[in-house]
Amino acid sequence: MRFSKFMLIMAVVCVVFAMVGCASPAASGGGTSADPKGKVNLVFWSHQEDGIVNAYKKIISKYQASHPDVTIEYQTFPYDVYNQKLKASFSAKKPPDIAELFGTWVPEYSKNSLLAEIPDSENVKQAYYDAPLGGYLRDNKLYGLPLEYNIENGGMLIHPEMLKEQGFDQPPSTWTELVDYAKKLTVREGDVIKVKGFDFVSTDNITFTFLSLILQQGASFWGEDGHVHFGTPEARKAMSALVSLVADDKVADLASFGGELDTSDHFFRGNSAMTYRGPWTIAAGLNNYKVTDFEYVPVPSFTENPPAFAAESGWGLVIAKQSKQQEAALEFIRFISEKENLSAWNTDTFTVPAKKEIAEDPEFLKNNPYMKTSLEVLPLGQWIGPVADRDFFFKQVNDNFQLMVGGQLSVEDGLANIEKAINGNQDQHK
Repeated sequence: MRFSKFMLIMAVVCVVFAMVGCASPAASGGGTSADPKGKVNLVFWSHQEDGIVNAYKKIISKYQASHPDVTIEYQTFPYDVYNQKLKASFSAKKPPDIAELFGTWVPEYSKNSLLAEIPDSENVKQAYYDAPLGGYLRDNKLYGLPLEYNIENGGMLIHPEMLKEQGFDQPPSTWTELVDYAKKLTVREGDVIKVKGFDFVSTDNITFTFLSLILQQGASFWGEDGHVHFGTPEARKAMSALVSLVADDKVADLASFGGELDTSDHFFRGNSAMTYRGPWTIAAGLNNYKVTDFEYVPVPSFTENPPAFAAESGWGLVIAKQSKQQEAALEFIRFISEKENLSAWNTDTFTVPAKKEIAEDPEFLKNNPYMKTSLEVLPLGQWIGPVADRDFFFKQVNDNFQLMVGGQLSVEDGLANIEKAINGNQDQHK
């Protein structure tokens, strides 16, 4: 899940209070207003992240230049507090007119009738891939427009020179080859792994890889009534394969799991040969680490089936149902979603397009060559499904995975724990 580094809590609190204390009534929530001359004022909120804020500012400037009757008051908030800030504003009935929401958050708002429906949903949704669209749909109606395809599967970072040193002239093309490569690429000093052969042990990728291996066997992980179903042979085979990579093959470990650095940081520091991570990490390597001797290549399917995967719906824009200027707000998010503008936004933010016409445009690939691997698998993705509490869901998978790797739980018992906990949580959110 692509987020910026968290700020210190005390600093965040100070920033938020400063924003609230200094903002005008319109800017701190409460929707639109219009001056006596008929000028429309729209309040727009987003989270703070490198690249994203500047990308929004460029589009806002372009929009206002062609719409002199509209003023957009744009405010940003640290990710740590943004979701709670949104919830508070909607609860107080003083939401911004336009809000950037992560797709997994949207159902909580749409089911409580807090968002305006996007007109002509049936036709509009045809322009988008299924995975990024899923969170914005309710009862087949659309309650926002996704800006990105939040993909964590399909591609991995590799150090070609590390592969060549072991006699591998090209990336692995099957799962068996992937495991074989990983074993030979792992470098140890005693019992300590210095270079991981295949690192997938991150908060997001343990879960996403597990789900993808189920889907690639032609199975599903959802049962009935919003419950997950992890007691299947396919789920056991998928989890057993992941546990074995750490417990038996020892191509990765849990040493840095949950630490301050991302697995991609360790990769760009030379501590892994192959790392399963989303394409958003490419920008970090190029910009933060100034590393260029790496590639982003396909991850082979677990089976002979295509490499299907599950994905959350990523960042997108919604309109508050309470807004008094829904028409003007709709016009603005439609403007951002136009091919030229959204393509520029995806390029500036190094995000994968949610819109088919952009992802399939050769010009976009030409401008974003590192995206090739991800763009090729987008049709294979499906929405992760009605996850009620994203953090809780992923925590159950991660916590039990660690216990299974450590031998404290069998795969069967670990999966039973995950299923029971998640389904109980799902029921609490009905």
